[in-house]
Amino acid sequence: MLAIVTGTSSGIGAGLAKALLDEKWQVLGIARREVKFESPAYTHLNADFSDLASLDDRVIPFLIRHLTQTKCQRIALVNNAATIGSLKGLDDIPSVDLLKVYAVNVITPGVLMGVVTKHVPSISWLRIVNVSSGAAHRGLPGLSDYAGSKAALRLTGMTLASEFEQSKRSRASILSYEPGIVDTEMQVKAREPVKGFPSQDIFQGFHSSGYLQPVTAVLKDVLDFLSDTNSPAFSEKRFNPT
Repeated sequence: MLAIVTGTSSGIGAGLAKALLDEKWQVLGIARREVKFESPAYTHLNADFSDLASLDDRVIPFLIRHLTQTKCQRIALVNNAATIGSLKGLDDIPSVDLLKVYAVNVITPGVLMGVVTKHVPSISWLRIVNVSSGAAHRGLPGLSDYAGSKAALRLTGMTLASEFEQSKRSRASILSYEPGIVDTEMQVKAREPVKGFPSQDIFQGFHSSGYLQPVTAVLKDVLDFLSDTNSPAFSEKRFNPT
């Protein structure tokens, strides 16, 4: 079993990578920073997904090399890495900053989905998880770049799943997973004093009211999906704390 997980240096990505290693998966991790754990079954690549040249020059060759060499019959891709964006109104976001958010949150995950679709044999089990957000369904002031990119990723996955169905690729499935309100660096950034972020009080309320879930609480849904053999081409799920 081989899992590709992005954003493994912290948060959900780090927690998921360690949980997969505990379940005897081989893990390829990709993140801007180094990880704080070690395992002979873990291979790390430093990469900044806002740099699309790096995606072409380093990330894609890295994945293709490992995918073509592996003999694993179950391959997983978890598109977890994301940036919350500018925390500004859309009329105040420079175009270059908007491009970086979409590069990290949409373009790179889309490219990675294309790479595994092309290089994982159809006889192998392929599971793709796109870590989504409630923001993909609801507009919040100051999150236009983040929400728009998450909504685009959701529909990209849905469309790829329709291509799986058309090509009768029955062993490939995609899950759009909303982990809910999780205690990660992204939540910290959203509630820190940022001039001009109009939804800051919402995120501060999540923290002060005790709504934040620990990373470990939201991993089971993903782990179950990655190991199953009976998922539809596309499904959606949101973490339920009850």
